[in-house]
Amino acid sequence: MAESDRIERSVDIALALAHPVRLQILELLRDEGAYVMHLTRALGRPQANISQHLAILRDTGLVEDEREGMTVVYRVRDPRVFELVDQLKTMALPSARRPKLDVADKGCAQRGGRCHGCHCPRCASK
Repeated sequence: MAESDRIERSVDIALALAHPVRLQILELLRDEGAYVMHLTRALGRPQANISQHLAILRDTGLVEDEREGMTVVYRVRDPRVFELVDQLKTMALPSARRPKLDVADKGCAQRGGRCHGCHCPRCASK
């Protein structure tokens, strides 16, 4: 997959996650699949509204549907989406409660203490 295609797909996924109802749906699907009727009741929303949100999640490949007789159960297609959702929820915490992430230091450490010839004060001191 070309880099531009990966970026476009990433944008589609980000847009699919950019709605509180869709995040709530994913949370309800976290441990197991769910039927539309369950999602409708749990979220207190009309069936048509839940179906529209599920269609967006399905179109981006975040959920899949499986027919069980006359009903359809929805499941998360790739559980890595929960890592992303959890990161978003962590970022939503007030900054004082967020864990400190020093990405630059981690990157430098992986490259023997210096970032590809970078001469910034952080890298130069290593």
